[in-house]
Amino acid sequence: MQRLTVGWCLLLLGLVVAAPVAAHPADPDSGSLSPAGATPAEFGSDESAAPAAHGGTATTANESVTDGDSLGCVDGICHDDTLNITQTDGLTDGERSRLVDRSMARVEVLRQAEFNRTVPVRVMTPTNFSRNRLATNDTKSRFNRWNDQIWKALFVVGENDSSEQAISDTFSGSVSGFYSPSRDEIVVVTRNTDHPRLSEGTLIHELTHALQDQRFNLSAPRFRAETQDEDLGVTGLFEGVAAYTVDRYNERCTDDRWACVDTASTSGDGGQTNRAILMTLLQPYSDGPAYVHDIVEREGWDGIDARMRNPPTTSTEIIHREPMATPEITRTGEATAGWSRYPEQGRNGADVAGEASIFVMFWHQAVTEGADTIDPGVLYETNGRYDQRNYAAPPSAGWAGDAIVPYRRGDENGYVWTLAWETPDDVTEFTRAYRAILDAHNATQTRPGVYVVEDGGFSGAYAVDTSDTRVRIVHAPTTDGLDELAPTLDPDSLPRERIPGFGVGVAVVALVSATLIARRHAR
Repeated sequence: MQRLTVGWCLLLLGLVVAAPVAAHPADPDSGSLSPAGATPAEFGSDESAAPAAHGGTATTANESVTDGDSLGCVDGICHDDTLNITQTDGLTDGERSRLVDRSMARVEVLRQAEFNRTVPVRVMTPTNFSRNRLATNDTKSRFNRWNDQIWKALFVVGENDSSEQAISDTFSGSVSGFYSPSRDEIVVVTRNTDHPRLSEGTLIHELTHALQDQRFNLSAPRFRAETQDEDLGVTGLFEGVAAYTVDRYNERCTDDRWACVDTASTSGDGGQTNRAILMTLLQPYSDGPAYVHDIVEREGWDGIDARMRNPPTTSTEIIHREPMATPEITRTGEATAGWSRYPEQGRNGADVAGEASIFVMFWHQAVTEGADTIDPGVLYETNGRYDQRNYAAPPSAGWAGDAIVPYRRGDENGYVWTLAWETPDDVTEFTRAYRAILDAHNATQTRPGVYVVEDGGFSGAYAVDTSDTRVRIVHAPTTDGLDELAPTLDPDSLPRERIPGFGVGVAVVALVSATLIARRHAR
């Protein structure tokens, strides 16, 4: 299981424009959000399609070009040609080849750039896609244990559940296709591999990734993130471009500028999707199209090309469409009493959750546990045509960096999560919502700033330590473990707040000023 970057460019089902999310198939210890550590080659295939041939040289962009293999024409088939193709009984090899050629031609017109080589298309069954052929080993096991703590910190996957399984299930039930930069090919996931039915929108999307790869090399180090939030940032760019391109394709189909083949459903088997993981995966192309649209409107496609050479590194930049540089947050002090970290994982043993993942944490807990964090409906308060979902809310806005450092000791697990915020008001918003999560899990406050959850997948002790624009969250199986993981933790210095629902008769002083602070709204 790896990170979310571009070793694959996956197409998830059930989206407005069927936009994909990417996954990184390289080092199984390099990240957290991808299907269980296999490259497309390791999944196998059922059939190889005839390649879509392409030749010729680029000319000036012109949607009326109809002869030769210039921009907008591929192997004698041009973007505005009408194909005598129906998908009632699926596609023959010849029909599929012609559809791929025309889709390539249309991507050239929409993206104003020319392919320089063939893009093969294969089909694969959902069973073959979801099959994991990688053997379990100690390295992978260590990564999974580390990654489990990342998702536990986000209240997504509990102590006795597997983040690997949850992520794999989410992908296997949602993926309809992917582009593999390592193999320079598109794979479409469909049940009928002999006579598949293909969505031209799916082809447009994945061919956009193929064009990106040919022009910018998606295997380059700048696209291979070390942290979850960096994944979401870089993915928001190249998936945003693909989704935006599909939207422009749909425009031309709707207004009859182009004759389009009826969209066919190419689907997985509807696995047991973890909604929080799915919503995290959806963020890059929920916010990505609006991010791309704004750049294209201001700077043209040259602006996108510039960012492909220097991609964004945070989900915040994609959400708010503003450049953002965040300082790296380092862990101060080391754990005692035999606790050890995972220096080979993430970035020196740490991961960065980022604004999008923190938003999903609050949204998910509101939906599943009734936590008083945010109004779940805020997810659908979008702004503008290309903004598909909203990932901005007061408890997560104002994020300025974070670092989750998982620890282990024997069979015990814990973590220290340090978050930076732009203002003290942002700290107030975050801590209020975070304590609401603890409240929803029936936490009891045992001493100022320290809480214990007795039962469930998120049981254990939690310390919430605040100072100016920083928050530190420490989690361990017991309260003794909190001080072992964070020796500098000083509970007596923590704010003595009364949190409704945290035990009976807890006498603490309320921070009256906190009720007077205006909630931070999305920028």
